[in-house]
Amino acid sequence: MTTFNFRVASEDDLDFISRLSARVFSKYGTYDEIVLGWLQEPEVITVIIAADTKPLGFAMVTLQRENWFEPRRAHLLAIGIFPKQQRKGIGTALLEHMEEIARKYGAAEMLLWTAVDNQQALSFFHNADFHIVGSADRYYPRGQAALALAKELF
Repeated sequence: MTTFNFRVASEDDLDFISRLSARVFSKYGTYDEIVLGWLQEPEVITVIIAADTKPLGFAMVTLQRENWFEPRRAHLLAIGIFPKQQRKGIGTALLEHMEEIARKYGAAEMLLWTAVDNQQALSFFHNADFHIVGSADRYYPRGQAALALAKELF
């Protein structure tokens, strides 16, 4: 079994994150640029998953709270694994790591959006106990509809 390493992304990871985003998210918009914008936001936590020192993927989460007396909600902004590395447990390990980070910050729920036509992602998140909580037409910059999925973390 492969052991994965997790680390907070640094400036040295910008090219990797941009290339991977262009590869896996370009169908939905210019996410190589959008994701780099998210990296500039101080409330976004970006994690790289690696085997030894080779980066295999990344994920981004932000923590939100509507009111000070409500529990926090984590919003998974992106999770990307190179297609040749998919279905090897990397995405599952990365998602579980991001859920643990969210729990440490007091998030009671994780929310994410994925395209209605992205059956691979829908299956992945369903297997991770996420359930559909909403939808939006023309959610993505290129006009695709999306589903909101959520999972309770406690």
